Amino acid sequence: MPDNSSSAYAKQPLGKPRVPVVFWLLLTISLSLIMGTVLLSNDMKHLKTVGHYFGYDLFPPEVRPPPKALPRPKPPVTFTLPVHLIEPPAAQTASTFLRTWRISGAAMCAALRDAGIETSDWAAASFNADTFECFFEHSGKRQKDQLPNSIFVIVRGDAAGTINNMRVKIINPETDQNGQLDPGILQIFQIMLRQPQWLDFHETLDAIKNLKDIKEDGFGASISFTREVLNPGNYNFTLSLDATSGPQKRTRNYFSSKIWLPSPDPAAEIGSEQPESVSTPPDPEAPAESREHPH
Repeated sequence: MPDNSSSAYAKQPLGKPRVPVVFWLLLTISLSLIMGTVLLSNDMKHLKTVGHYFGYDLFPPEVRPPPKALPRPKPPVTFTLPVHLIEPPAAQTASTFLRTWRISGAAMCAALRDAGIETSDWAAASFNADTFECFFEHSGKRQKDQLPNSIFVIVRGDAAGTINNMRVKIINPETDQNGQLDPGILQIFQIMLRQPQWLDFHETLDAIKNLKDIKEDGFGASISFTREVLNPGNYNFTLSLDATSGPQKRTRNYFSSKIWLPSPDPAAEIGSEQPESVSTPPDPEAPAESREHPH
């Protein structure tokens, strides 16, 4: 081979080295990741800055509807209970549902004294301070062929004046030509039966007048007038109240003033809410009339 050919080949310049395409691809991906990280970091603050620089609002503010107005609170509803729903039941109406004494023990004793039966004052009994009573005792003189006559009357109750029972014992009572009881003694029973105003025991007085045994029970009351078996000249009279049944006990407890708190005076409450110079007209629904005129 000639020498000139080898020298020419030796002097030929070398070409530039080529960069692989994969390198550029990796570089592009790396730069994109770096830029994306920078732009998305710090709550995308840099991305928003770039967008604002070029005049683009990439994240327009969200338009939220205005909050709904809360409903206006309604004024509290006021309701006034009628006084008769919360006040204690009137004692005068108790007789409509329950047998009650319409007279106190002291008043019964006074009624007997007004009729000439000189009972003692209504006071605590000597054997029990919780028991109150008044009594009357009379013994006649013994006749030639007759045993002496005597009368014993007692009314018992409690410190509040409520009567528990009334008793009369007569021994060898005086009678008229028809065998009827002497009017002076009969008036004792008339007062005891008239004052409570229990009109359903209408046969009792007539039986006592004729000295006949009788016993009547009704609506919690018990009345008896009987002759003693071993002593035919002795007669016993008893008038008492005994609430033995469940309904009577529950009704008696309902009308008892011990389980009721005193109700407020409506007139006083109205007066406290208004100035002193303003006069309050009387309440037509006040229960005063109902207490004065019970049905």
